[in-house]
Order: sequence, then C-alpha cells, then structure tokens
Amino acid sequence: MTFNAKQQKTIKRWISCATPIKGLFFRSVEYRYMDPIDVLSGAGARAYGGRFAPIGTRAVYLSATDSGASKEVTARKSRLGGAGQISIDKYPRVVYAVAVDLKKTLSLSTLGSSQVEEAVRIACLDKDDLTPSMELGRELISEGIQGLVFPSAVGGDDNLVVYRANCGRKALSLKNKREVIDQVRQIASRHK
Repeated sequence: MTFNAKQQKTIKRWISCATPIKGLFFRSVEYRYMDPIDVLSGAGARAYGGRFAPIGTRAVYLSATDSGASKEVTARKSRLGGAGQISIDKYPRVVYAVAVDLKKTLSLSTLGSSQVEEAVRIACLDKDDLTPSMELGRELISEGIQGLVFPSAVGGDDNLVVYRANCGRKALSLKNKREVIDQVRQIASRHK
C-alpha cells in the first residue's frame, strides 16, 4: 500500500466531492490505431496500463489541447523505450477532438494544498514510478469515478483519464470523425 492512513482518508473525502465535467479534449493516436471505432475503446490502456490505469483497465487518455496530446504520446514512448523512440515531426498521428460529458470526476489539478494532499499529488505524478497513480486509479474505479483530470507530468496542459467501465456510451464522442476520415481518403488517393 503506497498511501498512509491520512492520505487514504483524504482520498476518500476527495472522492465524495466528485463533480461533473463537460467539454472538448483531444486524443492523439498512431495511424495504425486511428479507426474511429477503436479510438475511444480503452483497449490500449487495458493492454499496457498507464498513469492512473493499471493493466486490465479500459481507460482513454485525453489532453486539454492538441499540442498537449502530442507531447504526452512522445513522453510515453520515451518512458516505455528508455530513450526517445519518436519525435512529433517523424511520428505520423491523428488527433481527434473528443466531446466529454462525465458526471463524476476529480481533479488533481485543483486538489487542496494541505501537506497530505500535496504528498498524494507528488506521489501520483512521479515521472518514473506509476505505482501510486495506479493504486489511486484502482480506488477511483472501484468508487465509480468516471474521470480524473491531472497535470501533465511532462509539463504543459492538463490531461484527463476516463474510466470506460464507469461510463455510458454517450460519455465520450468524436467530434471531428468525418474530417479525419476525409483527410485519410485524400492521402490514400494520392498513393494509389
């Protein structure tokens, strides 16, 4: 157990104050994962896990901005590979705009400033150790939390992890699906 009794009590209190979130976020995906049917499935996190999502968790990671989504992807590849495997200029990707409508979310970005709360935040945002964030993710999922806003560990914009098991089908929807499909068709027609 990563969190001590005071931290666990703080997390429980925090969960009881969950609020809705509605807005537009962004998801950057590799071309091989760009099928609109799969973009919001959470299959990648289920297979590989991630910050706030232990392996086996269907979760979707989003960013508050397009550039933030891209920065997170390159940082994750670097962490998993031990060195920068990709760069944005050499890494083909598709960015989807995702409408979010969740009823029960929390935000590490606006968590209070007590020593206990700050200790939880610092532990969960450690760049090298995902154990505390995964532990918190398990707790949030078991309590029915749908999403967690958290500051980027690589700097920049806030991110949002959405726990698919706790959401209905309408909680997330692609807003630029048609535009992405049209662009892909144009690219494909040039390479026939």
